[in-house]
Amino acid sequence: MPSPSFDRRSFLKAAGLLALSHSGCVARLPKEHGGILVNDIHSQLNPTRVARIVTADSLEAVREALRSARREGRALSIAGGRHAMGAQQFATDSVLLDMRGMKRALSLDAENGIVEAEAGIEWPDLVADLIARQRGEARQWGIAQKQTGADRLTLGGALAANVHGRGLAMKPIVGDV
Repeated sequence: MPSPSFDRRSFLKAAGLLALSHSGCVARLPKEHGGILVNDIHSQLNPTRVARIVTADSLEAVREALRSARREGRALSIAGGRHAMGAQQFATDSVLLDMRGMKRALSLDAENGIVEAEAGIEWPDLVADLIARQRGEARQWGIAQKQTGADRLTLGGALAANVHGRGLAMKPIVGDV
C-alpha cells in the first residue's frame, strides 16, 4: 500500500513521466534549487520554477517588470488566477507577472453597457461592482455569459484563453470585448 504522502495525483504524474521516458520523449523537469515553484490551481501537474514573482498593481508596475526582465535577459510570463491547465502561463526561470493586483472596475458606460476593467479583476468582483454601480437604476446591465467551471478566474486570463460559457448558441466571450 502506498505511503499516505504518495497520493493519486503523484502516482499519475510519476506514471506519465515514466511512460514518456520510455517513448523517447524527454520531459523537462523544474530545477530542484533556486527560484519559486508555481503551479496551476486545478490539476497541479505543471510545477514550474520561476526566477521571481512580480505583482502588478499599475501600468507602471507592468512596464517596470518588462524592463527588468529585458535587462536580465529573462522571459516574462503572465498569470492571474492560475487556472489554465496547460502550463501556458508559466515559463521556467522567467519573471512571473501576477496580474491579480490590477483588479479594479474603472468605469461603466450606462448608455451603451460598456465596462472598462483591469485584467486582474476576477468575475465575482466584476459582477459585484456592476450591481453596486447600478443600484437604484431603472435600466441595469449585466453579463450575458461567463466562463464555465471556476469563478475565481481573472478577466484577462479568461480572454487570453478564449473561454466560452454555457450559452451553446453564443460565441466565445472574447466576441463581447
